[in-house]
Amino acid sequence: MAENKVSVLTPKVIKLAAARELDKLMSVATGIESAVLTTEDGFEVAFKSTDETVDPSKLAAMASSLSAISNMSICETNLGTEYNSIIIESDKGYIVIMDIDNEAFPMILNVVASKNAVLGQILYHARAVVDAFNSKV
Repeated sequence: MAENKVSVLTPKVIKLAAARELDKLMSVATGIESAVLTTEDGFEVAFKSTDETVDPSKLAAMASSLSAISNMSICETNLGTEYNSIIIESDKGYIVIMDIDNEAFPMILNVVASKNAVLGQILYHARAVVDAFNSKV
């Protein structure tokens, strides 16, 4: 049911552009296992993964929640008005979350990468996805 709601609310052109950007991201950055673009309220817009067991709706919901918590943390600590990115490092890899602050259709990018990924490259290529939507949509 949630997929139908998102399909109606997400313009087809956004979904196509999102899928194209995730394809590009997955092809240029080594070590990315999954990537999802979500609405601000946690609904999947586009998803790519090398792991069939990953649930895109869980990644989307997680990105939305962490984004909201991060924005509140930045405001409450007087470190600015919005965060740029969240990086979570574990023993097996990284999670990188970035907001896409497009006025017409704000989204959140969530990237899951293995430990053999070069974090700087992941951040660089993830930022390119964010910049593409901030300039196009």
